[in-house]
Amino acid sequence: MKLKKTLLILVLAVAAQPLFARHIINFNKGWRFTNKPILDNNMADITLPHSWNGDNKGVTYFGTGSYLKEITIPQEWAHDKRLYLRVGAASNTATLLVNGRYVGGHRGGFTSFTFDITPFVNFGVSNSILLMVNNSPQTDVIPLPVDGSFYGGLYRDCELIVTGPNHIKMTDTGSDGVVIRPTLVNASAAELESDVLLEGNPGSTITVRIEIRDPETDETVASATSRATIGDKGEGQAVMPLSFGSPKLWGGIYDPFMYDVVVVATDQDGVVDRLTSRLGLRTVGVDRNKGFMLNGKPYKLRGVVLHGDRSDVGAAISHKEMEEDVRMILDMGANAIRLPDGPLDPYFYDLCDTYGLVVWSDLPLNSGDGHTGKGFIDSYSFKDNAIQQLEEMITQLYDHPSAVMWGIFGGLRTGGDNPLFFLAELNDYAKKLSPDRLTVSSSIEDGAINEITDLISWDQYFGWNSGDIADYLKWADQFRSGWRNLMPGLSEYGAGGDIGDQSDDIAVRASSSFHPESYQALFHEQYADMIDKTPYFWGTFINAMFDYGRPRYAPTDRAESDMGLVTFDRHTPKDAYYVYKALWSKEPFLHIAGRRNDKVSGTKRQIKVYTNTPEAELFVNGKSAGKRAVNRGRAAWDITLLPGVNKISAKSGDLADEITIHSFSDILDTYEPTVAKGKK
Repeated sequence: MKLKKTLLILVLAVAAQPLFARHIINFNKGWRFTNKPILDNNMADITLPHSWNGDNKGVTYFGTGSYLKEITIPQEWAHDKRLYLRVGAASNTATLLVNGRYVGGHRGGFTSFTFDITPFVNFGVSNSILLMVNNSPQTDVIPLPVDGSFYGGLYRDCELIVTGPNHIKMTDTGSDGVVIRPTLVNASAAELESDVLLEGNPGSTITVRIEIRDPETDETVASATSRATIGDKGEGQAVMPLSFGSPKLWGGIYDPFMYDVVVVATDQDGVVDRLTSRLGLRTVGVDRNKGFMLNGKPYKLRGVVLHGDRSDVGAAISHKEMEEDVRMILDMGANAIRLPDGPLDPYFYDLCDTYGLVVWSDLPLNSGDGHTGKGFIDSYSFKDNAIQQLEEMITQLYDHPSAVMWGIFGGLRTGGDNPLFFLAELNDYAKKLSPDRLTVSSSIEDGAINEITDLISWDQYFGWNSGDIADYLKWADQFRSGWRNLMPGLSEYGAGGDIGDQSDDIAVRASSSFHPESYQALFHEQYADMIDKTPYFWGTFINAMFDYGRPRYAPTDRAESDMGLVTFDRHTPKDAYYVYKALWSKEPFLHIAGRRNDKVSGTKRQIKVYTNTPEAELFVNGKSAGKRAVNRGRAAWDITLLPGVNKISAKSGDLADEITIHSFSDILDTYEPTVAKGKK
């Protein structure tokens, strides 16, 4: 069969470079894809990142998707080059074959993996690289079937890394081989321990130098040098202490300062490898009365839940799209993010580091099917996989100061196979790998399961899944009068809101197929007020920042959740988004709510404005309806509409907003509430 070949122009350029440097080549282009068992000319040409069920139509295929790429490796590399293939993520399991030979596999869809492909390539001729990815649920790979995403594909970047024979190791749990652990951090001093893993020719001596630099002054604040000898198995290790006085701390959104780190490895022939990264120094903790503490000071976490997908692309999110997500989160005034579905792309954490967002990063060990499914199986293979994915998450994200807490589990139940002993083992391992971070879990039941991690939190949906909104206060009061030994947080709360569902009747529940945007806004108004009356939670997280996919559901069911404050395509912030922007954001704004409920029966209407200014004035068809003082980001007017088209505008200083409402006569016109297309 004839398959397209890719001549790596960048690779050929690298061949002319010095022999002992590391070169990272983007490997996203030139792939062909099929979900059929035959690799032939009918394979589709694709560019990574790619997901085969990211088109908002639900899952049409569970199984194996094959990604094929052909490359020519320069003959000049045969003597002294090592080739590594790094895959950013493959959901949910992956098998790599080079020239038809098995290289290795990876089980888990949220962390990267790297393979040394040097022994499998043929230099100077064409080589085939085949990655077989499977998104079928498996009983020994976490997560088990879940209510949310189960995307399939190579949905992050892929890289070919070329080095000399001696270099910094990159096949250790997918990390970059360099770890800098803080052992003491305060305003007076920073004491660190660095650990650099090496690979190379047995008997080689490699000198490693680490420098920590202040990017604002270009001053080297700390440095250390160590020598290591490569052992018989081709591995070595350099351990170095570092310390310096008066460190600048990573201070969240107020001052997310980070140092530059440069690691250089040399042997008798000169520089063999060089890595750069960033280092953010901070301390984190929780006080029962003061809440979350950053660098010893109270730091109230105003959080959102972010699911790792997007309309039309699924989990295959570009860097530009990640930047857009972070901008919208920051514009709303949030300062913390929970990632419940598993670790995201490292670039997302880079953005959170840069802008000072606190991140709760979850291991995908959770219950399925809306907390009714089974999330834990007491088998060796299941537990080994959970440990593997925990280790990969922590080692790959360790150098991100934004990642302040590791989520150990979410929504597990103790019935059947009891997970308590294993969860304690996971928690202990996380603390061993990362003693400077907190561990956290999300609970849905009482008992000993809530005493395993440093912090505990609960999912609560009073007024949506069950009960009334005001029931939240009754539940929360338990933590003031009892349960004093726990460090409680609110891991999820929210209600659905579809911008296509508009009605003045807002008494709805999750079980309904009708989710008016107005009820979602009212829900969040009341929750925001109640949360501020219960300050003994260390953090609260809105589910969700954006609508998210449920691709394991067929198109006839609801393949998209409308719990987000913003639509799945990120085009439309819902009214509930502005509830929080009015309370949290410092940037002045003004927004008239109900703009999509623009066809009403009768002439009576309440108009609500969300703004973070102290006062606003409303105009109805050019006439002032009066000024109102703004209370908790809101002001409201009861107005009378004229039959036909009405122009409603609001002003506060230089800020202005305008909407149009069409009032139908009760006698002459027929009015029906707006319902999202295809839902009824």
